[in-house]
Amino acid sequence: MRIRQATTNDFSSIMDLYHEASDAMAGTPYDCCWRRDGHPSPDFVHGLISGNGMLVAEEKDELIGAIGVNHDLGHDYEDVMWLANVSTQLVCAIHLLVVRMGQRGQGLARTILRECLMWAANKGMRTARLDATANNEPAIALYQSEGFALVGKGDLDVNPDDDSLVPFVVMERLL
Repeated sequence: MRIRQATTNDFSSIMDLYHEASDAMAGTPYDCCWRRDGHPSPDFVHGLISGNGMLVAEEKDELIGAIGVNHDLGHDYEDVMWLANVSTQLVCAIHLLVVRMGQRGQGLARTILRECLMWAANKGMRTARLDATANNEPAIALYQSEGFALVGKGDLDVNPDDDSLVPFVVMERLL
């Protein structure tokens, strides 16, 4: 497996990974609230790619995983008591870690996450932050096993078409 920075040529394959995962997880106990017509949006993924903030994992010229990074989780987390009091430019905000459904359970998510954290540290970032749906126990367990600490909880409106809120956890790890 090789991990590299995504290019605009990877966009369709990346979106296919997210659509496959959103379809497979919808309605399951670990549903992370990704939806084909919602999140992750094509605009958000394009923004990560164009900002050099999308890493992809490939094997035999096929994308098998992806992870996005930028410097901001968004305005929903302004009141979180972060472990590190650093400027936004020193934050690695992690988004959308995904592994192809047929290749889960092989440690690929851990490998992609570790590579992302090394990439961020090599770029001078001081802390990594992320969120996860509170019901996504496998993802939360992975993050905790990689040194992330729970720093907050909340509810987010992930679907603009209804008023339901989804419980989330917010985690951080110093780099």
